[in-house]
Amino acid sequence: MVMKLFDAHCHLQDDALFPAIGSVLARAAAAGVERMACCGTRSKDWNRIFQLSESYPQIFPMIGTHPWFVKGRDGSPSRPDNAARPAVEPYQDIQTLENLLRAHPEAGIGETGLDFQERFTNRAEQEASFAAHLDLARELNRSVAVHCVHAWGRLIEILRAYPAPRVLLHAFGGPAELVPELVTLNCWFSFCGAVANPRAKRVRAAAVAVPEDRLLIETDSPDFAPANCAMPNEPANLIHVINALSELRGTTVDSMIRYTFSNAESVFGAI
Repeated sequence: MVMKLFDAHCHLQDDALFPAIGSVLARAAAAGVERMACCGTRSKDWNRIFQLSESYPQIFPMIGTHPWFVKGRDGSPSRPDNAARPAVEPYQDIQTLENLLRAHPEAGIGETGLDFQERFTNRAEQEASFAAHLDLARELNRSVAVHCVHAWGRLIEILRAYPAPRVLLHAFGGPAELVPELVTLNCWFSFCGAVANPRAKRVRAAAVAVPEDRLLIETDSPDFAPANCAMPNEPANLIHVINALSELRGTTVDSMIRYTFSNAESVFGAI
């Protein structure tokens, strides 16, 4: 079996991986991981993302602001209930983001999205940031990587209002019944090591429900290592995700490798 894997979402710029990036990438290559989408989480790591992609052609760069790092989360008001289409102006880094994306036509957008866990009080600011990212994705025809926790209804509303060409729902944790509607909103669904956990029933049900041509795999390195893998997690562990998905979906590892790589090329571009 010839391994040809595409890690659809990782954070190689993280301090847990970056200092030893040569070894990390060597282990990835030995495990058959040919491409990796490396996602920024805040403006201070964007230059490191481009440093990596310029040094290592197997790395696809993506830059964005993760909802955890959108300014104003401490004490900011929640959105009004009738705010179906959030304004984009409050997102602070939009001009810098746009300038960098125009200077790097090879780059994607993200990680962006929504996280409505109780500890985050900046819902209005998150929504404005997410909308701004989606606006740029549509204007520049870029793929966008999205984080969503406890916000699926609102995410669907915003995707309807701000349609983007290719949306990657990373570490998908939504209910299986949302999959058909999300497909109509140009979404792909990426699964990480959590899919190998028998207790992650909702994740595993969704992994079975996703159409074959919308399925992606990721490690979300350096976090969320599959069971029995050491931390920090890294792209070399992607085979464990493939194995778990193949078993769940009742298909061969070979076919899973072929179509997840092909799907990633649809989202990020062919080699």
